[in-house]
Amino acid sequence: MDFTNFSKRKRKSVSVARNKTWKKPGEQSLICGYCEWCKKMLMSDAGGWIVTANKQRFCHDGKDGSCFDKYCVLKMNQQKENNYVW
Repeated sequence: MDFTNFSKRKRKSVSVARNKTWKKPGEQSLICGYCEWCKKMLMSDAGGWIVTANKQRFCHDGKDGSCFDKYCVLKMNQQKENNYVW
């Protein structure tokens, strides 16, 4: 290989805007859904919510305790009334 002309090649000039800098975007908070029980907004940056297999969302810290626990108690009582066998 001939490397004699390697250092003589013109390099492409890349212009970089010096006054423009990259700024990190602020924290975004997205609405992921609403609680099925108390209709509270469930935010992406706030934890404490549960999603069931049926894509139902429940807050873990609702107005009067855990909405998911209330939902589970309601479903258990419905199954007992219908004589559901585990």
